[in-house]
Amino acid sequence: MPTPEKLSPDQLVAHRGWQRRYPENTLLAVDKAIGAGARHVEIDVQFSGDGRAVVFHDPDLFRKCGDPREIYALTLNELITIKISAAERLGSNDTDTVISSLEDVALLVSNYSDVTLYVEIKKEILGHFDNETVLDELERSLACCFDQIILISFDYAILHEAAALGWRVGPVLEQWQDLHDPTLMPAAASCVFLDYKIIPAGTTLHDAPFPCVLYEIDDADLARSWLQRGAAKIETFAIGELLAA
Repeated sequence: MPTPEKLSPDQLVAHRGWQRRYPENTLLAVDKAIGAGARHVEIDVQFSGDGRAVVFHDPDLFRKCGDPREIYALTLNELITIKISAAERLGSNDTDTVISSLEDVALLVSNYSDVTLYVEIKKEILGHFDNETVLDELERSLACCFDQIILISFDYAILHEAAALGWRVGPVLEQWQDLHDPTLMPAAASCVFLDYKIIPAGTTLHDAPFPCVLYEIDDADLARSWLQRGAAKIETFAIGELLAA
């Protein structure tokens, strides 16, 4: 039996950094993903109460920090002292890493000119801050590596605004049919992200209107199968494992 073709760094996106091995959405997880060979890394962004961007997925601190407070109830200076725990998932691999500012992650990425950082604007932000405020803060935080950034979001409207300001953008699909609705998708989108499970059976992606990044796939054979069916990239929690597969 022939040896399966090795997956390349250009085919994979590290979802929340190297999530399988390190606390997700942290400076540590991003650094380790890049160290493992990732050249495409995705992170999530929430905002502090004082309008600063932090790298975090949930609108509250309970799942990752055991703290019931909303992230919007705390300032940036308070948030960056709070430990992110993954002991239940990682066991002895848990660390004392804390919540990271987006600016700190951007400074790390700026040291690797061949790395693309996909920054997901979480929809909860837009219930607390208007689009202009959000995009101004992202511009400030990401200024050091602007050309390496693709903004992504389930909120299509803010991506239209971002694209008009010169950002590269990539919608995250709410549903499969959105891909073919030109009124929803920014015309010059760099890519779209979508859950591979929403793709209709038997569909290939070779003729999709935008390059498709599929999540969440941690199995190398499944990743290869979707790449053969036209996926541009595979987003995975197991970046180091897939690169070694």
